[in-house]
Amino acid sequence: MKRTLLATIDFPPMTGGVANYWANLCRELPNDSLVVLASEGVNTIDFDVKQEYLIYRQKLINKNKWMWPKWWPLFLSIHRLIKSEKIGFLIVAHILPIGTIAYILKKLFNLPYGVSVHGLDLSLTQASSRKRWITRRILSSADWVMTNSEFTQTLLRKLFPDIEVKTEIVYPCPNINLEKVPQVIKENIIKNNDLSSKKVILTVGRLVERKGHDMVLKALPVVLKSVPETRYIVVGRGPDQSRLKQLAIELGIEKQVLFYEKVGDYELPAFYDLADVFAMPCREMPDGDVEGFGIVFLEAGNYKKPVIAGRSGGAVEAVEHNVNGLLVDPQNENEIAQALISLLQNKDKARTLGEKGYYRVQEQFNWAEQAKILNNLLE
Repeated sequence: MKRTLLATIDFPPMTGGVANYWANLCRELPNDSLVVLASEGVNTIDFDVKQEYLIYRQKLINKNKWMWPKWWPLFLSIHRLIKSEKIGFLIVAHILPIGTIAYILKKLFNLPYGVSVHGLDLSLTQASSRKRWITRRILSSADWVMTNSEFTQTLLRKLFPDIEVKTEIVYPCPNINLEKVPQVIKENIIKNNDLSSKKVILTVGRLVERKGHDMVLKALPVVLKSVPETRYIVVGRGPDQSRLKQLAIELGIEKQVLFYEKVGDYELPAFYDLADVFAMPCREMPDGDVEGFGIVFLEAGNYKKPVIAGRSGGAVEAVEHNVNGLLVDPQNENEIAQALISLLQNKDKARTLGEKGYYRVQEQFNWAEQAKILNNLLE
């Protein structure tokens, strides 16, 4: 593997799909050939000292309104590291703005680079003709492009059909550090919320509209008529939080819905383990925002939980209908309700789907196998 620099704005201890994706892939790559440049932030030292590879932290994007381009500090940082660390290849974790820098560096110094895309970042490139113009050049000049799903790969070809570039799919996988269940935490959650005899629906994810929390809430009154002991736990925070809490009140189900805003990685296994069904009926938004894959469906499968997903975006790759879960119309609250009821009432069906989900994760979605694909690209 060539000495490689990964430039990313999202990286632990920052949370989120992109940060988690790259942290796990980096863990599987040759340590002595990898250098990471990531954003500075709170508690970064605690994370960085535990890693075997080299990590540099800096303020990557300048928010001063008088400075243009905003990514100029990032350009200088990457340029310095290419020289000091003798970098032979650059991985771009975000098309914009990092891809612009990679494109310029290749023109100036013939530095090869690869681009990683996740779905939403592709949609954002369509915001203006200027962004489409530079994105086309970034992708055309790349040595390869890796996508997080077949859906994202198809979207890439749809948006830029004239670009000929090598593409590979490197799927997200469940975090291996989330397997051990802290029983004390699990017992406290059950005790504090009187869940010992309850059926639990769980959603884990950022509180944004496309995730479909609101559709689970709208389906819940119907579910409660058939399974009155049901409770809905929402783990995560985000801009849609206030609306979701208000919706629960308007539907008269606020006592059956539990919001957990701050849940650490060490606590998350307890929530997965106590759930009966994992549900996230994600949908595509009018602006093109869509679930590129849906790692949480695989995380739930890792705990042998049946899942319900919206029939949209890359979720249809993470969830096979009637194999490891159920796919539903994300805009149809009645269909969502019936899917929930069927899994909450039919233990055998729920157990079968959950077990198949577990074996699917073990066989197909593990970081070591996915990192081999990336490593081959870097040879």
